Amino acid sequence: MMTLLRDRSYALRQLRKSPGFTVVSVATLALGIGANTAIFTLVHAILVQPLPVKNPSQLYRLGSKEVNCCVIGGLQDVWDVYSNSLYQHIRKQTPEFENLAAF
Repeated sequence: MMTLLRDRSYALRQLRKSPGFTVVSVATLALGIGANTAIFTLVHAILVQPLPVKNPSQLYRLGSKEVNCCVIGGLQDVWDVYSNSLYQHIRKQTPEFENLAAF
């Protein structure tokens, strides 16, 4: 325990001797910790948390290919493009769907 205290006091003395290095090292650590926090928060929000629906396995994707987009591990890199008027038409003509969303 004493060696840990001595090492800490030695490190603080060395940091006091060179304030430029201290500022750069503290700023680098702060940026690194902040970037990691931001990345992991984003990954958690997008990949780890489940979809905000009751039953994600009951979601369907409209398109030209059979892709299971809503269950973990499904392909999500092939998308079809529809106009807003077609989306509105599909939404009105499919009352069997509880809700319809697009992005």
